[in-house]
Amino acid sequence: MWTTACFCIEYNVMNAKILIVDDEKDLLELLSMSLGAEGFIVTTAENAAQALASVRTNRPDLILLDIMLPDTSGIKLTGKLKNTPQTATIPIILLTAKDKETDVVVGLSVGADDYITKPFSTSVLIARIEAVLRRTYPGDEDVREILAAGPVTIQTGAREVRVHGKPVELTGGEYNILVALIEAGGDILSRQQLKAALGPEAKGEKDRIVDVHIAVLRKKLGSARTIIKTVHGRGYRITQ
Repeated sequence: MWTTACFCIEYNVMNAKILIVDDEKDLLELLSMSLGAEGFIVTTAENAAQALASVRTNRPDLILLDIMLPDTSGIKLTGKLKNTPQTATIPIILLTAKDKETDVVVGLSVGADDYITKPFSTSVLIARIEAVLRRTYPGDEDVREILAAGPVTIQTGAREVRVHGKPVELTGGEYNILVALIEAGGDILSRQQLKAALGPEAKGEKDRIVDVHIAVLRKKLGSARTIIKTVHGRGYRITQ
């Protein structure tokens, strides 16, 4: 099923990027599967070094961080992230054992946004994640505006396109055409309309330039390419 633009925070919450940092591989796998099944985009790290590298290359919307890590404590990592301007606004939920209450207090004092005690249920964890995300991004349209068609999602603020949760690199023209088609909600767009979406760079080009962009776009979308349908003699549209 596909939808057009969605501005509801609930939809965006289910497409948030979550970084899980824990050295328990079984727990990482379980949480990745559980959160992924709920629509979250999950990446994992087994120590602080991996976590910092992941944050630099693929900034998450929220971090689930175990207090006990092999190379440093989750509390120290929290402090480092919260004291670095580029990462200070990323919300952090600490994962802690029942007998680590003092660590929780310290973690919250250095900037952690919430905590949850092991063992915990997936439903409780998801509820806590949603609550923190809503508090952190209450009215940011760049975060909230999501376009979706089948397995394709677009976070328009970041101009980020994903297919089945995996990022896809598009040129500006390809991105503009894809957005225009999804925003049309299944209506047919002519080559002239799609050419206009390309912007000034397409001025003076023949309408067939759109066909070239569509061909490359379909190739990049891979298995999702079938969402773009050709309507002979009229143009293109998005389908389920």
